[in-house]
Amino acid sequence: MLSTLLGLLLVAQAAGPLAAAERFFVGRTEGQGTVHVMLSGRHAVRDRTRGRIAADGALVLDQIVEEQGKPARRRTWRLVRAGGNCITGSISDVSGDVRGEVQGNVLHLRYRLAEGASVEQWITLHPNGRTAANRMRFRRFGLNVATVEETIRRVD
Repeated sequence: MLSTLLGLLLVAQAAGPLAAAERFFVGRTEGQGTVHVMLSGRHAVRDRTRGRIAADGALVLDQIVEEQGKPARRRTWRLVRAGGNCITGSISDVSGDVRGEVQGNVLHLRYRLAEGASVEQWITLHPNGRTAANRMRFRRFGLNVATVEETIRRVD
């Protein structure tokens, strides 16, 4: 417990604008929302995530995603500061690197799924520090093929 608190203090001092996002995702969070797929309609999505700060300062998220009509899947995120407001990292089901930036209370990420869709994601932290809005846009061949609107809340 003490080592986690010390790690958070060190990260908060070093990370600058990302400190609020890191603090939000350290511990347990749950998300619930809607996926809208072009020509297929809407369905529910839910995720459960446990986050921690690794020894090297990376934010590591272990996540279970449950999308209506599909089997649950596990994802692991690893996000690190790449200088200034820039973020880089990886997600277990992503082809290539995750890239992004922090602008105020918004974490903006871009990456490509292994299936080929490019993803643009905006996570906006609410002033209460307990919830965030997650908005995602999936594109293939230059067309928007799906969107996700989700609310993420801290569990602990």
